[in-house]
Amino acid sequence: MKGNDSQLLVVRGTVTTAREQMHSIRVDRQSGYGRINSTPELWIRDVDGKEHRYQGVLFTVAQPGHEVAVISRPGSGKPLAFANFTNGVVHDGDELTVSTSTGSTLISTLGFSVLLALPGALVWGALLNTIGLGDHAFSGVGSQIYALVLIASVYAGLRVWSKGYRERSGALREEIDRLLMRAAETE
Repeated sequence: MKGNDSQLLVVRGTVTTAREQMHSIRVDRQSGYGRINSTPELWIRDVDGKEHRYQGVLFTVAQPGHEVAVISRPGSGKPLAFANFTNGVVHDGDELTVSTSTGSTLISTLGFSVLLALPGALVWGALLNTIGLGDHAFSGVGSQIYALVLIASVYAGLRVWSKGYRERSGALREEIDRLLMRAAETE
């Protein structure tokens, strides 16, 4: 396990165990159909001989004997990235894989707009009431303007968040790549 000048932690070592950790089994009594829920489990022995345990879908390509590195935030235990130096595979964790495309932003906008419709209507009514237009807040035109303002505000907010997310995740990916290069050099 290595600390470094960043706020990320790199654990480099050899895979000692890679298996599916079973969480639950569900069987339907009528049809006999069953479902098993499992998550890949990975045990790594670092250069100091200490064992580290991780769980998650990032580790499906790991096999015993592979040289790997896991990058996480100290104290979280949740992997940000996983590199398998034996087969050259690198996987990003959930924190780095949020879609910020225009399509996903539009879908999110519609979903958030529905969630914010009622609280936003209260604010809309109070706002128009303060300027003397409270009677027109939910007339035909008032409702249309409210819907347009709500959707435009949510879309603009998501675009600002998406831009910030892309900048943060880009910087985090660069840091992870730098740490993985350093870890690969210490073979």
